[in-house]
Amino acid sequence: MNKNVIIGLVAVVVVGVGGFFGYQYMQLQAQAKKWAGPHKEIVEEKVTKDGAVTTLHFVSLVDVPLAAVENVLWTPERGQEMIENITLSKLLKSEGNTKLLEMNVRALNLPLQFYTMQFTHDPEHHRISFKTVESQAQDLEGEYVLEPSPDGKSTRVDYTSKSKDKIALPFPQSVVDSANREIFVNTMRGVKKGAQQNAAGSAAPPA
Repeated sequence: MNKNVIIGLVAVVVVGVGGFFGYQYMQLQAQAKKWAGPHKEIVEEKVTKDGAVTTLHFVSLVDVPLAAVENVLWTPERGQEMIENITLSKLLKSEGNTKLLEMNVRALNLPLQFYTMQFTHDPEHHRISFKTVESQAQDLEGEYVLEPSPDGKSTRVDYTSKSKDKIALPFPQSVVDSANREIFVNTMRGVKKGAQQNAAGSAAPPA
């Protein structure tokens, strides 16, 4: 094979790879646009970025009583059953009000992220906090704080998190924001579904 043929083949491969990643990027942008909002699961939102640190604040109103919402949020090991973005939520250790989990999370069509997460429950203040123990691309910490509605039929979920990138992300901030929004919305949908299933199960008459 002569030199010109080799160069031609290399050019074809490079163009093909470039076209593939270009197609992937276009898909990513389309997905990000879909999750740009608004979404009924988010009634308040604030996102700030300072260098490698991103702070998120989302508020959601879930039409399920607080106890049921808190129960679901405090079983993060069931995340892969209820939340579309979580592909693995393996309980490694449970001790008192602390749980350690291995978790795999995917948002949009971004690469799968691997975490070891610690969750802590403060039942007195209806707070569930979390932080990364091990992670690939970012360190993450945050919390869910729950508040019942006056009639006790609904729950306000106040979510705050702070993440610090370990590596420079090759995506625009709008894509990252949409990925975070997708995860939160799907989490709230999963929480509501899980809470309703628990309520239906507890209300069912014994066989």
